[in-house]
Formats: sequence, C-alpha cells, structure tokens
Amino acid sequence: MKTLIIRLLGLGDVANILIPAARMIKAKDPSSTVDVLTYGAGVELADLCPEISDVLAVDKEQWPDDPLKAVASFSSLAFFLTQREYDEIYCIDTWFMPCFLATYLREIGLSVQGNFISKDTLEITQSIISGNADPSYFQGTNYLESTFSNMESWKGKWWDIYPEYENYAHFFLLHCCSMPGKYDMNLDVEADKNLSEIALDKKIIAVSHAGSGKNKVYTNYVELVNSLEKSGVHVWSRFDGSQPILKTLQMLRSTDLVVTVATSAQWLAQAVGTPSLVIPGCLPPNVLGSELCLDSLIKCQYCVKEPCLENQDYECMKVDPALLVDNCLEYLETKTD
Repeated sequence: MKTLIIRLLGLGDVANILIPAARMIKAKDPSSTVDVLTYGAGVELADLCPEISDVLAVDKEQWPDDPLKAVASFSSLAFFLTQREYDEIYCIDTWFMPCFLATYLREIGLSVQGNFISKDTLEITQSIISGNADPSYFQGTNYLESTFSNMESWKGKWWDIYPEYENYAHFFLLHCCSMPGKYDMNLDVEADKNLSEIALDKKIIAVSHAGSGKNKVYTNYVELVNSLEKSGVHVWSRFDGSQPILKTLQMLRSTDLVVTVATSAQWLAQAVGTPSLVIPGCLPPNVLGSELCLDSLIKCQYCVKEPCLENQDYECMKVDPALLVDNCLEYLETKTD
C-alpha cells in the first residue's frame, strides 16, 4: 500500500497534525509506504519523522499569490502526483489550494479521502478567468466539503462542545478526521550541548514573540528578555527561520521553558518534550492546550477573531513583562526540586 498525506500549512500543524497522522496511518499497515506533501519549513520537520518514507515539497514559487497562476501550478502538481501511483491519498488540510488539489486528483480518478472544495475545479477556474468568482466562497471555510463525517464540527466553537480534547490538533485529527490509533507527535532529537555550555548552569528560557498577524505579536519582547536575564536565567530566541529546524529542535530540547505567542514554537517545543508558557491573545487556552497559559486579561479576550473588531490595539497581547517573569520563575522553582 502506497499512501500520500496532504498537509501544507503551517509549520506547527506539520508538527501536531501531519506527523501524528502519518504515524496513525502507518500503524494500520506497518508494511505500507507513507509519503507526505507539505510546504516551506514543514519539509525539514517532516523529514525528521522516521515513519514518513518520502517528503514531497511545495515551494513558494509553486504557490503564487495570483489565483489563476496558483490554479495552474496546482493542476500541474496534480499530474506529477498521478505519476507516483498512490493507492490512497488523504487531504487533511483545510486551506483552499490544498483542497483544490485534492479535488483535482479525485476528478482525475485517484482514490482520495478527506477535504475538498465543494465545486468542481473547472467551474472554479472558469470563474477566476472570467472575473466572476464570488469572493464570499473563498472566505473562511465556505468552500470546504469533506468525506470525514465529523469535519463540520471544525467550523464551530468546538472547544465549548468537546472539552475532552486537549487542543485543536487532537480535536482535528481524532474527532474531525476520525483518525484511529495513538496520537504521537514526539521527535527524537539530541539536546544541544553547546547551548547548555553557554548557559553556564543557568536555567534556559526560549522566547518566541511574533507569529502571523497582529494578534500574535508581543510588543514588550525586549523588556521581557531583559527582565528574564536580570532574574538569572539564560534566554535565547531564534524562531525567525535563520537556522535549520533540526538545530531549533535541539536547542528546544536543551531548554527548560518556552515563552511564546500562539505560534509554531509551542508545538516544536512539545515535540521534544519542552513545556511552554503561552500568551494566548484571542485564542482560548483549551484550543492551544499548552502546559502553562496566562489568565484572561480583558472581557473580549477569547474572541478568536483576526482582525480584532472590538479592540484594535490588541490589549489581549499587552501582558506585563513582570507577570510573565513571575510565572516563569514560579514554574522553574517547582522544577528545581
């Protein structure tokens, strides 16, 4: 059995959705071959999972911003994938272009399960060419249809309805996609001995202060780092893509705690067993499921909206650095013994 899993975005989702899904599918038939199709830095990350046989990459040039060029590029990608003769394909992405790709592959005649767009690809292409495409169709997940019977649950405030799930990745895979088997996102990497030596026996904290969107930016980053260093811990921060993913994971393995906004740093840390203190912003704590999470600051805290309509200054991200430092030191104190 030769299987392909499609999950392009984002890096955190490769860690907490794509890699566990590959393991679940591989576990059903250990003799099978499981390949994945992913994007950007996710390629490096997926390469570290031994259960994945081949990592196929979609690069930035293959996913242009222009809709018509993107459609043409993903159509070509579909024909490339047909040549690899997969017995089954799973699309566990919810973005439009990966779902367009899955739909195209199904139209060609391949065996595809998971998420698609609700219109055929020719209709979509013609509407884009003619300029008559309905913008509302592409908003949110309005275009989405699925062979996964529970995928509709993804569109609502599932965290209020299904509190038994630890985080959004667990809910998406185990409930929405009904993936059977054990959830496992752990990656076995060596600790970065150099970082431990540089820290000179101090506790090590990593800080990730910026993600995609204003709702994932912590503006008091410099003050936080300075305060942490004054408190006697070693601080590092290299989550800007300037080093290989493996190096980042090794540094995280040597780290005692990660302070992060709601971005991939949390999931990379969890993959190597390092806890996170998350500044959640607009996301409810049970969506993120981090080991540590700050309490709500304002009434509209967990609106799950970007852009923010009620509070355009994003007060939910304006956490006092002293509060973060206190939380960090309190946690580290509990681990000292």
